[in-house]
Amino acid sequence: MRNIGTIQTSKFKNNAISLVIPVGLDENITGYNVLAQVLKRGTRSLQTSSEISRHLQEMYGAIFDIGLSKVGAKLFVIFYVSFLDNRYTLYQEDLWDQAIALLEEVLYHPLLVDGQFRPEIVEQEIANHRLYIESVYDDKSHYSMERVMELGLHDVYRIPDHGTLEELEKVTNAELVALWEALKEKEAFCYATGHLEEEARILEKLERLPILKNGTEVLDPQEGSRREFNRETGNFFETSKVNQGKVSLLYNTNVTIFNGDYFALVLFNSIFGGGAHSKLFNKIREKHSLAYSIYSSFDKYAGVMTIGAGVDTGNFARVKSLIDLELENMIQGEFSDEELMVARTKVISTLKAMEDSMYNLSNYLIALRVFGLDITVEEVIENLMQVTKERIMAVAKNVEYIAGHYLGGEEQHGEL
Repeated sequence: MRNIGTIQTSKFKNNAISLVIPVGLDENITGYNVLAQVLKRGTRSLQTSSEISRHLQEMYGAIFDIGLSKVGAKLFVIFYVSFLDNRYTLYQEDLWDQAIALLEEVLYHPLLVDGQFRPEIVEQEIANHRLYIESVYDDKSHYSMERVMELGLHDVYRIPDHGTLEELEKVTNAELVALWEALKEKEAFCYATGHLEEEARILEKLERLPILKNGTEVLDPQEGSRREFNRETGNFFETSKVNQGKVSLLYNTNVTIFNGDYFALVLFNSIFGGGAHSKLFNKIREKHSLAYSIYSSFDKYAGVMTIGAGVDTGNFARVKSLIDLELENMIQGEFSDEELMVARTKVISTLKAMEDSMYNLSNYLIALRVFGLDITVEEVIENLMQVTKERIMAVAKNVEYIAGHYLGGEEQHGEL
C-alpha cells in the first residue's frame, strides 16, 4: 500500500508507529486541536486518562500521544505510539498487536455518552486551549510572526496551526463529534519504525487498520505550494508593552521542494540566517550588536521564508537595511567556499540527527509521501553535496520581500 512505509533500524530498544491524517488548514483547525486533546482523555474500554496511563505502563511503559503539525497548506494530525521491542520484554512478548489495537481504539472508539463526548471533558479542553492560544499571544516573538503571516498572505497558509480564539468560541460538542466522524473518513499515512525482523508480518498487521484502507490520492503539489501574497502590506508597526522590539519579515522564495532549485535554497538559508554560523547572526548580532537574536527559516512545502529578530525599537530601520544588504551580498556571491562548506556540514548533520529520533524521522518521511515525493534522507544529502555557489546565487536572486511586522514600545522606530 502506497500509504504505509517502514524504517528498519536496530539502534533503539523501542519500536514506533506514526499514523498521520492530513487535514486542510481551512477545516476548523481550532476544533481539531481541541479534538486531539479530547481523544486522549478516554476510550470505550479505557475510560479515563488514568486508565490509558495504566494500560501504557502494562505495555512496559509505552508512550502514546496525538500531536498536530502544520506542513505547507495541511495540518497533520499525528497519532504516535512507541513501545518496547520483544528483544527487551520480560517474556519476549510482541507488543505490535497491542500498539495497533490502541491506535484503533482511540480513533474509532472514543468515550461517547449518548453520541456526544463527555461535556465536562469538552469544556476543560476548550478552556485549556484558550489558555494555550493566549500564551502564544503573550509570547511577543511568536505573536509578531503570526501577524506578519496574517498581513502578508491571503491564502490558508496564514492560519496558525493552533487556530484562533474567534474560532474557538464557536467550537461545540456536536462540532467535535462531526470533526471526529470526518477524520475517520480521511486518507491516512503510516510508518512503522524499529527492529522489524518480520517486515511483511508487521505490514499485514498495519493494513488491518480501517483508516489505512481509505482511498489515497497524491496531493497536487502546485495547489499546496501556490501562495497568494499581499504585496500591499509593506511595513506594519504595532506598539505593545515589550522590553525588546520584535522584527518579523516575510519573503516569497519562489522555490519549493516541488519546483525550483530546492537544494540550493536549503544551503542559501543556512548561510544567510540558518544558525550561529550565518551572515545575519555574525554581522547584525555579533559585529554590529543590533539584535539580541536573529534567524531565517523557510517552509519547503509552502515557498515561504521568514526572518525573526529581537531588536531595540530605535534600531528597526538599521536592522532592516543590514538584512537587505546581506541578501544583496548573497545575490552577488559574497560568501566564501568555507561558509558554503560550514553550511553544508550543518545541514547534513541536522538531517543525520533525525535518525536519532524515530518520531522525527518517520514524520519527515511521511510528509514526503503525503505529497507524493519518493526521496530518502541519503538522496537529499547526495543532492546537497552537488549544490554550487552559482546555484545559491541564483535562488537568492529570486527571494522577494513581501511584508514586515514591527512590534515595539512607544519610542520612535524611525522610517523604513
